[in-house]
Amino acid sequence: MGIALALTFALSARTASTPILNLGPVTVADGFATVTGTVGSEAAGQRLTVNGQPVGVDVAGHFSASVHLDGASALELSLTGSGGDQKTSFEIPLTGALLGPGGVIPAGVLDSLAHAGVSLLTPVTGPDGGPLILSGGVLDKSQLAGLRVNGNDVLDQLHRDGTFSVQLPGTTKVVTLKVVDKQGVSETRTTRLTEQTVPASRADGVRIVKVRFFTRAAKRLHRVRMIVTVKDRRGRLIRGAKVSVSATKRGRLAHRPKATRTGRKGKATVGLRLRKAALGKRLVVVVVARTPKAKARKTSSVAIPGRGHR
Repeated sequence: MGIALALTFALSARTASTPILNLGPVTVADGFATVTGTVGSEAAGQRLTVNGQPVGVDVAGHFSASVHLDGASALELSLTGSGGDQKTSFEIPLTGALLGPGGVIPAGVLDSLAHAGVSLLTPVTGPDGGPLILSGGVLDKSQLAGLRVNGNDVLDQLHRDGTFSVQLPGTTKVVTLKVVDKQGVSETRTTRLTEQTVPASRADGVRIVKVRFFTRAAKRLHRVRMIVTVKDRRGRLIRGAKVSVSATKRGRLAHRPKATRTGRKGKATVGLRLRKAALGKRLVVVVVARTPKAKARKTSSVAIPGRGHR
């Protein structure tokens, strides 16, 4: 089943006053690039590399380094989150008008990207099975030469208010937003999509999306284990939903199992104790999931191994 997510963009998330990376003058000479600058508070704790080489950042966010270019025609500065789900990379061409006298690229080479104010990706899960809808915006289109989302050009699709939307397959696992200014300097933001969770009290409805049975211990111990997965209408896994199970026929279960609650991954484990009469039969159960505001019901079944089953 595909992942169906909707991404919303906070239009004021990044402006010229809150850049994620500030660069001082960059000096290129004898195959080396000397860079200095500061990392914004938004990227505090993230790992900084320059052309793949790790660069230390002090507690105030300052950094300074001289890196070997190894023949590269561009300077790439990347910030990566600790979990690897978020990465922001800046690429600065080392050719053309950017490289001034003495091999110096002036400070502020990233300013156009910051002034453009392209909104940040903020994943929010949506209904299962549908396409991935991305919405976003640009504060100043005149600063840009290109804007692409997973290879799709969206700069020419901006509405009058600077917003845009693009549709991707529901199976999309990674979203890449690439912004290019008129000097050829680019910023690429990569976001790995993960499923979101929500407490039962804030869930938008409730749905039982999956029921799994484990019958390995049925014949020997007369026990079956169930795992029930619960989401809301927006596709978010629900934490703390109440899950109860009952059999549709009397005499199949030794007793009705106690209700349990879903954990942080939206799953609840329910143990069923079988009567001997259930062996070799199909067990049909009704699963009910409840939140403070909604209730869902699902009928599911499993074949129970018989006494002679191997």
